[in-house]
Amino acid sequence: MSQHVEPGARRRDLIALVLLAAGAAIAVYGYLGLHTMASKPIVRETGHQAIERAISYNNVVIAGWVVMALGIVAVVWSFMAYRRSAHAPR
Repeated sequence: MSQHVEPGARRRDLIALVLLAAGAAIAVYGYLGLHTMASKPIVRETGHQAIERAISYNNVVIAGWVVMALGIVAVVWSFMAYRRSAHAPR
């Protein structure tokens, strides 16, 4: 059974979806960067640079998780707004 959903609810759902997808993409990018670094031998002279790059990739992964957490908050926000709307089933 299809019900009418207001445009604001669709926008909230889209915001949540975009945040979740962006967070996942950011985290995967960071994980792939770390994986690429792990698969190559580290030369002693460039060890310090490798550590700095690994820390940067780790920060990218953390940022991805933070964006995904914001996406989850947006999902909850969208759900709560829909439940309070006049269109929600009672």
